[in-house]
Amino acid sequence: MKSMVIVIGLLMVMPITIVESHTTPQPFWEGSVTLVENTTCVIKAKSGKTYEIDYVTALGALDKAAKKGNFSYTVDDSWYAQYGALFVDSIAGKKNKGMDGWQYWVNYPNDPIPMTGADKYKVKNGDTVDWFYGGYGSNPDNAKMLIRIHVNVVKDREKPIVGFEKPRGGIYIFNREIVHFYGISYIIGKITVKAFAYDNLSGINKVEFYVDGNIKKTCNEMPYQWNWNETAIGTHVLKVIAYDEVGNSNQAIANIWIITM
Repeated sequence: MKSMVIVIGLLMVMPITIVESHTTPQPFWEGSVTLVENTTCVIKAKSGKTYEIDYVTALGALDKAAKKGNFSYTVDDSWYAQYGALFVDSIAGKKNKGMDGWQYWVNYPNDPIPMTGADKYKVKNGDTVDWFYGGYGSNPDNAKMLIRIHVNVVKDREKPIVGFEKPRGGIYIFNREIVHFYGISYIIGKITVKAFAYDNLSGINKVEFYVDGNIKKTCNEMPYQWNWNETAIGTHVLKVIAYDEVGNSNQAIANIWIITM
């Protein structure tokens, strides 16, 4: 009994140290994105204005991650005239509120926190961009919400893929394919010339249609097509050229015999 009283007395006078456990928050989303040099994306701010920014930036990395991870984000341009930068004010429905808001850090904790707008901060191959939510003094380790993006920066040297969907060889009467076979296309009546074009890295910038070397139409977005309703009789050469966002191009050619009035 006496020894128990001594133990209780020691517990009452001895300082007690409470050890708090600390763990890095589980990222809301973590993954890799590929950013292509010399490409841009268009960001629409809450004001309704649009801004074309370099994709190889911290904000460009967030844009790619949002598309890949299927989550949203918004930017505020209220201070753009004064500071020349866009500020992210919500990600995945989590909005800036009071003293808490979204910040970004590149290569935490090895590099210092960037002191420039995310749309101006150029990232490099191998960088990790952390977007984290918290107040003053917070960091990716103690954030209330975390987006972790691993960046791959590449150069696009590949030609886009392009070809004709219509005509693709065979017999066409009044815009309908009657018989398909490889080689020349025989066309009677007006026809909608259609092409396919895609580029796995930088994306398609524009598609041009030519007849006998003369340009007929330029398409800057899908669908890539041109309505041939000009009067023509005889043999002609159709050509379609696709350009990607960094200037690489490729073409396809189709030989036709056409009669349209």
